[in-house]
Amino acid sequence: MIEFPNWFAGSFTLAALIGLGIFLYPWLLKQRGGSAIVGAITVALSVLFYLFDQDSGVSFAVSMALAILWALAPVAAGVIVYRLQRRSTQTG
Repeated sequence: MIEFPNWFAGSFTLAALIGLGIFLYPWLLKQRGGSAIVGAITVALSVLFYLFDQDSGVSFAVSMALAILWALAPVAAGVIVYRLQRRSTQTG
């Protein structure tokens, strides 16, 4: 199986949280069909984060749970930014 170095996994995770959650997801949520794209990216991130964690020695269930939580973090950030942007355009 592919073994990812910790520096790469950590850097990718931070980039996903910031890049996707703050910039890409809010924009996608404004587009038609964007929520489906966000869902597909989230599933792909879950698989990738599982691959990052799989060789850490923890059980499958724990690795999968952590992967899902890490994949949902940018979604949560994206929804918060999207709602804040929507609220600011309605009041301004």
